[in-house]
Amino acid sequence: MEDEYRMYQIHKYVENMKEIRMLSTPDLDAIDNADDYGKILIENFSKIGELAAENREFIDSVIPIFSSDKELSDTMKDATRQLIDLLIGNDSFEEVDVHMSELLDEIMIQKEIEQSINENDKVVSMAKKVKRDYLLVSALTRYVNDEVDKMRKAAIDNAKALEGYLEKDVFSDLNEEAKEAALHYSLMGTLLYESNLQEMPLSWWEEALEILNKAEVVLNDPFYRKEAPEFDWEAYEFRIYYYGGFLAYSIIPEAVAKKVYELAEKGVHFLKTCKNETILSAVNVEQMLDLQNMAAVIGRMKSAREACDEMYKEYAKRDSEDYSLTGVNNNLDTPALYLSTVKATGLELIEEDYSRYLEIEESVIKYINRLPKQSDVYLKCATLLTNYPVYFKEVPGAMTMEDFCLKIFAAIHPPTYVHSNMVAQFAECMTKHLLDWNPKLFIGFPGCDTEEKVLAEKDRIIQYTYHAALCHDIGKLFIIDIISMYGRKLLDDEFLMIKSHPVTGAKIAMEHASTREYVDVIKGHHLWYDGSKGYPVDFDVFASPYKTVIDLVTAADCLDAATDTVGRSYSRGKTFSDYEQEIIEGAGSRYAPFLPELFQQPMLRQDIEYLLETGRKKMYRESFYLLKNAESKN
Repeated sequence: MEDEYRMYQIHKYVENMKEIRMLSTPDLDAIDNADDYGKILIENFSKIGELAAENREFIDSVIPIFSSDKELSDTMKDATRQLIDLLIGNDSFEEVDVHMSELLDEIMIQKEIEQSINENDKVVSMAKKVKRDYLLVSALTRYVNDEVDKMRKAAIDNAKALEGYLEKDVFSDLNEEAKEAALHYSLMGTLLYESNLQEMPLSWWEEALEILNKAEVVLNDPFYRKEAPEFDWEAYEFRIYYYGGFLAYSIIPEAVAKKVYELAEKGVHFLKTCKNETILSAVNVEQMLDLQNMAAVIGRMKSAREACDEMYKEYAKRDSEDYSLTGVNNNLDTPALYLSTVKATGLELIEEDYSRYLEIEESVIKYINRLPKQSDVYLKCATLLTNYPVYFKEVPGAMTMEDFCLKIFAAIHPPTYVHSNMVAQFAECMTKHLLDWNPKLFIGFPGCDTEEKVLAEKDRIIQYTYHAALCHDIGKLFIIDIISMYGRKLLDDEFLMIKSHPVTGAKIAMEHASTREYVDVIKGHHLWYDGSKGYPVDFDVFASPYKTVIDLVTAADCLDAATDTVGRSYSRGKTFSDYEQEIIEGAGSRYAPFLPELFQQPMLRQDIEYLLETGRKKMYRESFYLLKNAESKN
């Protein structure tokens, strides 16, 4: 009976995680007006809090069972395996909770080793781990993380060990499930080599290509077809071409690009004659053509201009209301490849490119706005959209990096959009009053080496603080899946990812004219006033000419976090008085020593209280109109 209850809890956990994701981004079609939008978000996050409490109770009760020396029953083993599979999607790359899946799998593998797991189960377990490893490594490459290389190496070692089961004398002893797992997922090991962050040596890519070479040998060897007659060999053949073409997303050497081009070309030909609906529902010819184009550019077989023109030509044919996998590729993948090709090759832009940029930037955001939140591809789309800042380039007439990032937040995580704007308003308010009360604190701000110059530059200082605060969290775009993890407490490695967002944000901001001057504020807003705690530890806040602005944005960030009732289901919003007490207790260590006295200024208190009550409601109204693509109304 107890095991049956655990199985119920396992399935309830997955259902809760999916419902939480839908509640955090309500479907606008079901909302009639802006006032209802804010109310619904508050109600939704209240419900999220309830579901999260259920999930935490489950985790707190189940993890100790897994971690104990007690042998698991067969029912619990089956239920746990179901949970691990459900957390990453059954036959897709949908991520429900891949980090928890990995944690449970590590525990299960250890238990099964201790309990003498049979060889077939071991192969299946290793195979499924390849898929989880790919999802984890793929996520880690979206932001700076020192652990990614270590994790990737361990993942590749696991894939190589799985590949060993394809040796004929070993393979023939496996059961049908293990054979199919070894065939499918040893091939997927190719994707573990994909790297978007840095150039890798030729030997690295030769290892990836060798996996594909071995797969072609297996494909053409009658032995394997005889041993696994029910296996989908047609899909296996296509994956060789697809996974090979997928390497074009990376920084690959010219010689490798030519091989990747050949594989992508075979993939295009395959799809043009393919009748397998399973394959055609997951990948289309246009995507393979995009990969072929990318490889052709890197391999110097085609100019960047020619490739970009071809990509845009295909993009122009898109159906902007197609939310199938084909539609996702045409509306999000193809323009992303266009932008990344321009940036990677340093293509000299012509006037036509400027209008293309504006169209792409506006269209991808509208596409995700309209995407039904219940769609199976919603998370895939949200993840694709978070990659756009990497490819982004500011061009005349198009969006600035600041504006683009804020609109992405509004589209895929409204609470962070509102938070960014509220922090900007709080920081602007504090800056205005601090300039009136004690302008000397801004001496050292660029161009302001005297109090007179500070007063003469008041408007510039206020504007700088406002926009720096708007941009303070842009690094969170790359960890949107982590900050959206409302259904449970963060794991240790997830908290490390959270701590990476100031550095990641600063790195992206540094690349663009509209955000470059805000780098110090972005990097320093999670450091304590005295630098004793917080992150990143290697940033000297006292050396920054924007130290006072950093202090104000930090205080504004904490003010909104403390008093917000949406987007933080794990805690109830505090009152302004609660926050003030925190400021007093932390003055001189966590917070700037001037803050307690600043908050005693009657006019400041009045303005802050207005923003807490009326200003936040107006911001939710504004985000509703933005998402509805209507003009903002007061």
